[in-house]
Amino acid sequence: MPEARGVSRRVSADLPVAVGAALAFVAYVWVLVHATVPLVTVFGFASDGRPKLYAAFLAGLAGLPGLLLTLPRAFTPPPSAVQPSVRSRRQASALRRSYLRTDVLGLAALLLAQVPLPAPWGPAGKAATIANITKSPEIVELSATFANYSIAVFAIGILGAVVAKVYGHAAALRVLAIILVVGAPVVAWLLVVRAVS
Repeated sequence: MPEARGVSRRVSADLPVAVGAALAFVAYVWVLVHATVPLVTVFGFASDGRPKLYAAFLAGLAGLPGLLLTLPRAFTPPPSAVQPSVRSRRQASALRRSYLRTDVLGLAALLLAQVPLPAPWGPAGKAATIANITKSPEIVELSATFANYSIAVFAIGILGAVVAKVYGHAAALRVLAIILVVGAPVVAWLLVVRAVS
């Protein structure tokens, strides 16, 4: 009976958190749907209409999810061979490494990175929005091209996080994970700039 009470109390405590998280996610998606114009305007203003600089902003935004997913895992030291004895629930939770905060931020950044990019399967509408704001055919072409490369950047970011997590005991592979997530957006930027110029 005491165990059943403890489980029901835990479920009732977790329910408001789950509902709040779902509402926050829906609100964030609604914001993202309406964020194309402001974000493209900011990028266009910050780049002063220069396609290479605009592409650099896109590359930075596309690389951010991979960094948020990978760096906390890569910089966490591997667990020690001798585990200390745990006496309380608080000590147990302190020993358990959680990347929930940075993973949520990484997911938010992954969704945000879609905002200034035309979707590869239906680019016309967003491309017209980008053209109206930036008044630059080069930036429109560059955005459409980068949308294809961004998929590879996102995938490499997830791969880097997996490598850093699974091979956290090997320093060389943790460094490789960092190189992957930092290098992928840079390579994408170079390829896009070469394709457009």
